[in-house]
Amino acid sequence: MAVDQHFITKASANFPQGGAPTLSATRAGLRARSAAHAAYQSAVQHLTNITAAAEYDDPELAPDMKPELRASLTEHLRQRTLRQLAALIQVAETSNADATAAADRYRPKLDPESAAQMMRTDQAWNNHIKPMLEEGRGWDQIIPTLDTDGLLAAQRFAPGYESRTRDRFHQDQVPSVLAGIQAASERRLIDLVDPDARTTLMEAQVTAQALQYTREAAGRIEQADSRSAAVTGIHLKRGAFETGVQNPVDGSDEALAAYEASLSGESAAA
Repeated sequence: MAVDQHFITKASANFPQGGAPTLSATRAGLRARSAAHAAYQSAVQHLTNITAAAEYDDPELAPDMKPELRASLTEHLRQRTLRQLAALIQVAETSNADATAAADRYRPKLDPESAAQMMRTDQAWNNHIKPMLEEGRGWDQIIPTLDTDGLLAAQRFAPGYESRTRDRFHQDQVPSVLAGIQAASERRLIDLVDPDARTTLMEAQVTAQALQYTREAAGRIEQADSRSAAVTGIHLKRGAFETGVQNPVDGSDEALAAYEASLSGESAAA
C-alpha cells in the first residue's frame, strides 16, 4: 500500500531548498557563475536532505509504512531539486549562448573557398603538427606552439587523424580527444588575440565552465542516494572550487571591476 501523497508533501516542507542565482549581474560570466553557485548550494542541500530523509519518522504512520514514506520522500525531494537545477541550467545556457555569440567574431574560421587558407593550413599540418605527432608528442605539447593557421589546421585535420590512428574498438575515444583539442585551442587563441578579444574569449570560457558544472551537479543529484551522499558532496565541492563557483557572486562595483580585470589578465588596482 502506497503512502498517501499528503504525508509526503507535508514531510517535504521540513526540508529546505538551496539558494537562488543573482540574475541582476551585468556580465554573462557572472550570471553563469551565479547559476552554478546556486546549483552547488541546491545540490549540497539536497544531499543533506536525503540523508535526513533516510531516517525520517512520522508518528501518524504505522511502522511498516515508514520505509515506503522514506523512499517516496527521497524521490519527491530529488524531483524538486532537479526542477530547480533545470531552471539554473537554463540560466547558465542563456549566459553561455550570449558569451559564445560575442566570442565567435574573434574565433578564426575555416573557409574551404579560400585557396590561400587551405594552403596555409596544409603547410601548418604537414610541416609542423604532423611531424610532432609522429615524434610521439601529445596535443597538450603541440597546441601551445601553434599560431592561428596551426589552430585551423588542427581543426581541419585532427578529426580524421584521430579516427585513423584508432581501431574500430577505440573509436569511442575520438569525441573526448577532439573536445580536449578544442578546449586547448581556445586557451591558445587567448594568447594570440588583442586585449579586447581576449576579454570576450575569456568570458566565453567562464560561462562554458559554469554551465558544465551546473549540468554535472544535476547529473550527480540524479544518481545520488543517502549512501553515496558524502562522496557526492566531496565531488560537488571539489568541482565548485575548481570552477570558482564555491562563493556567491558579489554584485559590488569593486567586485565587477576585479572580475573584468581578471578577464583581461590585469589587476583591478591597475
